Amino acid sequence: MTRQKSRLILFLPALILIMNELIRTFLRPIYGRREYGLLNEILGWLPNFLAPLAFMSMAIVIIILVEGSSGKLVSKKSKLLLIFAFAIIGLTGFLVHEITQKGTGLTFDVNDIYATIAGVFVGAYLFYLILLKNKYKPAPQPLQ
Repeated sequence: MTRQKSRLILFLPALILIMNELIRTFLRPIYGRREYGLLNEILGWLPNFLAPLAFMSMAIVIIILVEGSSGKLVSKKSKLLLIFAFAIIGLTGFLVHEITQKGTGLTFDVNDIYATIAGVFVGAYLFYLILLKNKYKPAPQPLQ
């Protein structure tokens, strides 16, 4: 993987979270009404998809940082263990948050649950594509 691609991946969680906040702060107040139909529906569950996706992409960043700083490859078994731990923690945390927000003024619906689960699975698939399928190798360190 080139150094440029590696840097882009390092900023992936931040980019996803910024996009999530832009949706919640600017787009939902304007287009989050019933008169906008499908757009209203998508803006309703999209933050619930993006938050777990950002969380799962943090696992990718951790592996890239560990391999880049040590110069050693992390074993496939360790990568799978990390992504499994992130998936369990992400699913549990985001689903518990979704279910327990009933008295906070936020709305709870089944689409949010589905979006949360999909965000975790898409994040795990992204992990697979970047770190496992392509046999990711850290970018070579420049000689000093």
